Amino acid sequence: MPYDVPVENVIGVLEAVRNPDRARQMVANYQAPELDIEVKLPDYAALPRPLVEVFTLDSATCAACGYMLGAAERVTAELAGQVDMVEYRFTRPENVARMKKLGGQHLPTIYVNGQLKYSSIIPSNQQFLAELQPYLNGNGRKNGHQQ
Repeated sequence: MPYDVPVENVIGVLEAVRNPDRARQMVANYQAPELDIEVKLPDYAALPRPLVEVFTLDSATCAACGYMLGAAERVTAELAGQVDMVEYRFTRPENVARMKKLGGQHLPTIYVNGQLKYSSIIPSNQQFLAELQPYLNGNGRKNGHQQ
């Protein structure tokens, strides 16, 4: 459980465990509000280096997310300045909107220049380096995400 979970959420989970039928009735007609957050995606074709974007729930509290971020950090460190990397944590609503704009559906996820490369599967260093090679050689599609 993340560090700053509101007490009310913990109580809600406890009540759902104790009385699942009542909890199902309470959320039967629930509709999540639309995210009305405008995010601007980079112009991937104009970037000086490939951009690795790692979407996580929160790499500090989610083991799989930490492993995915670690894979990206190892590869970017090995490539020493040839690629840029950023982590987008779902603890911030604008990061949820960013991933939604990219079309992502699962966490953790890695995109390279706006193209989905790994979704819930953590790549080995060798796999990830091979995936990045076309971008490093200038042969990869630079404009991964069409708007």
